[in-house]
Amino acid sequence: MEKNKKSLMPQIAILKRDDLSKDKAILIRGIAYLSTFIIAMIICSLVVKDNIIKPITYLFQGAFADIWKLLLNTGLLLAFGVAIVPAFKMKYWNMGANGQVLIGALAAIVLMHYMEDFVEQSAFNNILLIVLMFLASVVASVIWATIPAIFKVFFNTNETLFTLMMNYIAGALVAYVNFAIAQGKQESIGVYNSTTKNGWLPRVFNTYYFIPILVIVIMTVFVYFYMKKTKQGYEVEVVGDSINTARYVGMNTKMIIIRTLIINGIMCGIIGFLYTASINHSINKDMCGALGFTAVLIAWMSNFNPIIMSGVSFALAFLTIGTSKITSVYRLGSNDLSSVIIGMIFFAVLISEFLIKYKVVIKNKKKENLPGEEVDAKC
Repeated sequence: MEKNKKSLMPQIAILKRDDLSKDKAILIRGIAYLSTFIIAMIICSLVVKDNIIKPITYLFQGAFADIWKLLLNTGLLLAFGVAIVPAFKMKYWNMGANGQVLIGALAAIVLMHYMEDFVEQSAFNNILLIVLMFLASVVASVIWATIPAIFKVFFNTNETLFTLMMNYIAGALVAYVNFAIAQGKQESIGVYNSTTKNGWLPRVFNTYYFIPILVIVIMTVFVYFYMKKTKQGYEVEVVGDSINTARYVGMNTKMIIIRTLIINGIMCGIIGFLYTASINHSINKDMCGALGFTAVLIAWMSNFNPIIMSGVSFALAFLTIGTSKITSVYRLGSNDLSSVIIGMIFFAVLISEFLIKYKVVIKNKKKENLPGEEVDAKC
């Protein structure tokens, strides 16, 4: 009987690491990312039937052909990521960033459309319109973000499902308002105020993208210091680690959750305002694409550190734009290549983070290890 028990004991175990240095962690990540990129480029060269140097060349040419576009795409990925960081650190799984941005943009676009005649009266009125658009966008996003939070703290609803549902409602509202403004003649009237440019933020360095990029940088710095240097950031961390502990030490956990989602809503409102006033000057239900969900991956990959998120966002934007150039040059017909490469990078991230946090232990078959004894490990 004892022999049978020994034969049933697992020979492989996964244990949590507690002694890996930062240098080794960086080395593991670097090796994982670089090797995955090389493998992806080899696969790409096989698909396009060309030597590996040319796809890599086109990748860099495409990514850096328009530096403002690269920086904007990086900024948008980063903005969605930093907006959800406080909520996710609190283990409040907010999957509704897309809807919160959309509803903020919708509030701004409605003002832009219906106040056009008011703005024609003076230049000051245009400044007033921009301020009102900003406030309306923030307020609408805050309401959209806090509705699920209120239901969570008072009725213990599932915030993941609730926020996902709010995304669909926001998309439907955008589609309806667009159709109504176009008076049923088309799905949307396209770019709003394209002739008068009322409600548009000004160009800086001959581009409309500079102000959004600058605002996103400020948001990133704010979230970093908010989470690392403030009492409220510490409270968010405590609630995320253990909500029961937070209650035991006297924290008002309900207020902390709602307050954190208000901050989340403010940042999503700012993003929605930037879409309307500077980036697109229009709105549609698919405007955000999958940014809200990609941001979740970016946040996890970066361990919710806004500074690391900046580098990860740049890498993803670089690959997305660069592979579109490869697709165009080799006439592949779709940008699925980008999805494959980015998927491989995400997989490499998961592997590297697993190896950093855990080790695989293979027990010595010649001698059974008793509890408390050391075991031989291979990683």
